Amino acid sequence: MKTARTLALLLLVSTVSLAQTTRPTSTTVIMNGDTTVTTTVVVDGDTTISTETTKTRSSGFTVNLSRDKASRAARRFSKDFGVYIGLNNYSGSVTPAFEVRPGASRFVALSWRRNIRLNGSRYTKLRLGIGPEIAWNNFAFEGNRVLINNTNLSSSARPGLNVVEDSRDLKKSKLTVCQFNVPVVLNIAFRAGLTLGVGAYAGIRLDSYTKVKPDGGDAVRSRGPYALNNVRWGLISEFGWQNDVHLFVRYEPSNLFRDGQGPDLNVWAVGFRL
Repeated sequence: MKTARTLALLLLVSTVSLAQTTRPTSTTVIMNGDTTVTTTVVVDGDTTISTETTKTRSSGFTVNLSRDKASRAARRFSKDFGVYIGLNNYSGSVTPAFEVRPGASRFVALSWRRNIRLNGSRYTKLRLGIGPEIAWNNFAFEGNRVLINNTNLSSSARPGLNVVEDSRDLKKSKLTVCQFNVPVVLNIAFRAGLTLGVGAYAGIRLDSYTKVKPDGGDAVRSRGPYALNNVRWGLISEFGWQNDVHLFVRYEPSNLFRDGQGPDLNVWAVGFRL
């Protein structure tokens, strides 16, 4: 009697454990002559845990046609790489000395983005994109102007830096700022294929330099902080079609230069994300 009770208890525990660990399974069998194709789908709620399709002949030979173990994380996350190419400029207290050549002042960024799928509807899909990027702002000055630090200038000059006329004829004179950013963008994809994205980013300055190239001479790079803000942030908007080129607009409410050491300038950029 004691042995029978023990066996009954073990059987009950095994049944409960199996009921807790077994997920609902749906099996479809298709027979065609001596060939049987079996598809087994394991689900957990509205999530497909795994699918497996096998092909078996009457001789007993079995071929595994496909095996797709999809997890919830794999279906929710995706990643992409993007290249931003466009033009940049700045607004605010722009003095004539700081005016730049619009067509030669370019913006470039390399973006690695991880997309997290959020709840959507039948007609829209929501994704939150986040990831690092490296961005370059290039500001090409008009004429023969060059940006310099004011350590050797008179006290009447702006402290920190200024733009002055060079005595040589210059082919190129620009300021380049390299920055590491982390954008966070909420993307809305419509059923027709249209996508919209809005978000913000913040970043730190990695490098900055001026590049001056006289006519008939070699280009000279001079690295330095140039009174630039080490931390900048901005807003971003994107518009386009899924898996296609996107138009982007960026604007930075933060100042390009540190307070009191440069003009109050807000950087903006427009272009395409490839």
